[in-house]
Amino acid sequence: MTTEPTPAQVSLDTLPEYELKLLNALAYFLGRPVTAQARACLCMYLRQSEPRIMAQTRYYAHRVSHQSGRSLSEYDLLDWLWESPEAVTELLQGIKPLHRANDPPDVFDP
Repeated sequence: MTTEPTPAQVSLDTLPEYELKLLNALAYFLGRPVTAQARACLCMYLRQSEPRIMAQTRYYAHRVSHQSGRSLSEYDLLDWLWESPEAVTELLQGIKPLHRANDPPDVFDP
């Protein structure tokens, strides 16, 4: 019997000043705590970005399928990323990632 993975606690470093002001304005106008508004914003962004995220997931699932000779759907890869990201990293060895560890820092890196 397998158990469902438990969601990881998400915590954010302080946002850039302008984005923090926007978040506070949204929270104020909607009568929500800032943390609840931050969760709502993240969920909304992820839902709106779902086609782009799943296109990338589909691309890498296709590459893995081609490389390994076994079928892997984008939803299988999505689940696998949730359950065992280390195994996915190992599986993607030899496939060029979108971003590399030695790339310049992202604007949102702490």
